[in-house]
Amino acid sequence: MKNRSFAFLLVGLGSLILISFTSGYIQQEPWKAPASADTIKSPFPFSPQVIREGEKLYNMLCVTCHGQNGLGDGQPGRYKIEPANFHSRVVTAQKDGAIFWKLSNGKGIMPAYGTALSEEKRWQLIAYIRQFAKQDLNSLSKALPIKNYKIDKTIPSPYFPLPQKVTNAIASEELALMVDTVAKGLKRAWSMAFLPDQTLLIAERSGKILRFKNGKQIDTLSGNIPGSLRDIKLHPGFEKNRLIYLSYFIEPVKSAGTGGYTALMRAKLVENKLIEEKTLYKAGPFKNNGDWFGSKIGFDSKGYLFFSVGIHSDRKNAQSLSNYDGKTMRFNDDGSIPPDNPFVNTPGALPEIYSYGHRMHQGMRRDPKTGRMMVVEFGELAGDELNILKPGANYGWPIATYSLEYSGAIISESPLKEGIEPPIHHYAVAPSDFDFVYGNRYPGWDGNIFIGGLATKKLYRLVMKDDTFVHDEALLHNLGRIREVVYGPDQFLYAMTEDTGILVRLIPLQKL
Repeated sequence: MKNRSFAFLLVGLGSLILISFTSGYIQQEPWKAPASADTIKSPFPFSPQVIREGEKLYNMLCVTCHGQNGLGDGQPGRYKIEPANFHSRVVTAQKDGAIFWKLSNGKGIMPAYGTALSEEKRWQLIAYIRQFAKQDLNSLSKALPIKNYKIDKTIPSPYFPLPQKVTNAIASEELALMVDTVAKGLKRAWSMAFLPDQTLLIAERSGKILRFKNGKQIDTLSGNIPGSLRDIKLHPGFEKNRLIYLSYFIEPVKSAGTGGYTALMRAKLVENKLIEEKTLYKAGPFKNNGDWFGSKIGFDSKGYLFFSVGIHSDRKNAQSLSNYDGKTMRFNDDGSIPPDNPFVNTPGALPEIYSYGHRMHQGMRRDPKTGRMMVVEFGELAGDELNILKPGANYGWPIATYSLEYSGAIISESPLKEGIEPPIHHYAVAPSDFDFVYGNRYPGWDGNIFIGGLATKKLYRLVMKDDTFVHDEALLHNLGRIREVVYGPDQFLYAMTEDTGILVRLIPLQKL
């Protein structure tokens, strides 16, 4: 009964973020509660504890569309009627009772919450929503006066020279930072790789691989580079063997009746040219295009090669070991299959499968401290996940997920199920790639995880303890759709956007 009640709760909140209250983006008939609703009063005082409970509900399911700060900017352009801006006069002018009435009775695709959501839960959510109107919007950027800070010149980078002066400064919870834009004009950049010769490679979706040195683009790699590029990774022994791995998508040709493939290739970098290109693996065919296909690449501490394949058609395929969809594959560095892969001896299973039950990997990294391979994944409506990869593990999609249908409907009765590996954290930001920060370069950030937000256009600092979520912080508000996050070999944290086309570096600042 608990699980079913939780599922109804998800439906209620999921639909709330779809249409919620009138936002003013589209001319529409205002949704008005009856005058009698204004007299409804909360039996629960809006205490700090009640507000904290409301915040939990909001961050679990509402933030994707309404945004971290309630501005209705979580997923701009997705809906004909944009999500409500909780700072707007349209919302703030309504009485608490009117909002409670709407939550209870519903309208259109927004269901009635009178039975789906307890009275206490509805008031908790309203209590938190009311806090947005009290925010100082000018403070959300966390801008600091630049005259009060300086750059520590003893921490230079061989990839991008440090700026001569502070040009902008922001506050995080732990330290002051300069957001230093080191590259502009990128065109749907997807991934990057720092080379030991102090150059940086940036892969664009078009098939271009740009090379930067001393802060400037010096050339574009030549060779038989495929279009529709995704990830780029160096072989662990790159300094000796010069091997680079690329993932890309071969789009379906409907007129010819051919399907699409997600592919993995290897090549050798000689000066500014890729040679000896070899396709190591192709998964498919898939009927749909690969616009949001993750196709992430990773190497573990033993040199095994990992490759992700997301969902392309029937979501139930993620549970089938004879199908490519929703899997993490594991290879030797030459594309051959390790004999100790978990399903090598399972009849009918693809021997390359390492884990299954994924939806869409958007990030893959090895934790340099623990050696564990970790991934982040898209949910649908909420239900994004941070997972530790384990051999043979089932990650549940779609039979056990915190995610809802985009319509707000239930996908699974419960997010937890026996035999299913649960995420170590679930959230709602439409995540991209991520990386770990270790060391004392950024005071207070040692051991934190940094995840890019695509829909929310922010960078998230995630604090975990013993694989348990402790706290998170949103940074770089409205920078753009952050597609790639890398903690570089120069010990600076980099974030790259795919829409605004910039690469920024976070520089810790010293107070004067």
